[in-house]
Amino acid sequence: MSDQSGSSIPGWYHAEGDPPGTHRYWDGIQWQGGPQVVGSAPGSTIPPQGSYGYGAGFAENSQAVTALVLAIFGLFCCGVPAAVGWYIANQETQGIDQGRRAPSSRGTATAAKVIGIVAVLLWGALYLLWFVGLAVARV
Repeated sequence: MSDQSGSSIPGWYHAEGDPPGTHRYWDGIQWQGGPQVVGSAPGSTIPPQGSYGYGAGFAENSQAVTALVLAIFGLFCCGVPAAVGWYIANQETQGIDQGRRAPSSRGTATAAKVIGIVAVLLWGALYLLWFVGLAVARV
């Protein structure tokens, strides 16, 4: 796509090799659907038929809820799931910034990131105190 129009922005474009007077939907990563007559969806940014479900029109589904669940679980468990949730939340934010994931999940990803950071710091401090307590008890 980028070699034809210089854009990786999702939308309707003419694809190289398609018949003249047609266009197809570019999702920012790859072409979706087959060529359609230009008059069928003028200036539309709606994905072609065949894209269904949550996040339709984006190359990847959101993982923000997964990140949030892991972060909350890690807050009450042992911290390790929180670190994983923090990582997934960062990946989600990058995906949103790159246009691969739905922007509507940014708030959930931010909440997961904040809870993940707090949980990792909290559990890290508790583990540190525990190890220091063990070391002091041996002296």
